[in-house]
Amino acid sequence: MKSELAILSLGSYFYFRKDSLYYLFQLLEYNPNQILVQGFWSTTNVPSMEKLHQFDVKSACSEFDEEFDELTIIGKEKITADQKQEISQFLKIKAGKIAREAGFLTLKREAVDAFEKGEYPEAIRLFSLAAPYSKYDIEIYEKRGIAYLKLGQYIDALADFEYYLMHHSENEIVNAALQSAKNEIAKKK
Repeated sequence: MKSELAILSLGSYFYFRKDSLYYLFQLLEYNPNQILVQGFWSTTNVPSMEKLHQFDVKSACSEFDEEFDELTIIGKEKITADQKQEISQFLKIKAGKIAREAGFLTLKREAVDAFEKGEYPEAIRLFSLAAPYSKYDIEIYEKRGIAYLKLGQYIDALADFEYYLMHHSENEIVNAALQSAKNEIAKKK
C-alpha cells in the first residue's frame, strides 16, 4: 500500500491505525527507492491538524517502512529549512553506513581469500581491520584465531577462540583449536 504515498505532496501529514493506536507521519521526501518521513510517537488520540501540537516527534527524519491497510491525510505544511537540514543529515549518515558496510565486506572477502591461500599474516591484518566494523560477524574470530594458531601466536588465538565460543560453544573445530592453543601455551610455561 506504500504506493498510496506517491500521490501525496511533500509536507503532507497522514496517519494510519493499527490495533488501537494511531501512527502519524509527515512526508518529507518520496522517490521509488526510499520514502522519508518525520515520525511521531503512536497514540490513542485521533490525529488532526488542530491537535498537531499535542503529538511528540519521534524522529526528525527516518525511512518509512511501515505496513498499513489504509491511510488518512489530515493536512499539509511546507517543509521547513530545519527539516531539509535533517533530510540532508539523514542521507549523509545513511551513505556513511552503506560505505562502511561495503568496506567491511571488501575487507572480509580479502581476508578470507588470504586465509584460504595460507597467507596468514595478511589474513590476520585484514581480519583485524574488519573486526571493528562488526563484532557480531563471528567467522572473523574463528578464521583469525586459526591463522594465529598456524603462526604460533597462541595467546592471540586463544582470545579469538574464546570470543567465538561465547557465541557458538558447540563448534567442535574451534573447541579443538582452543585446546591446541592451551596445550601450546602450557608447554611454554
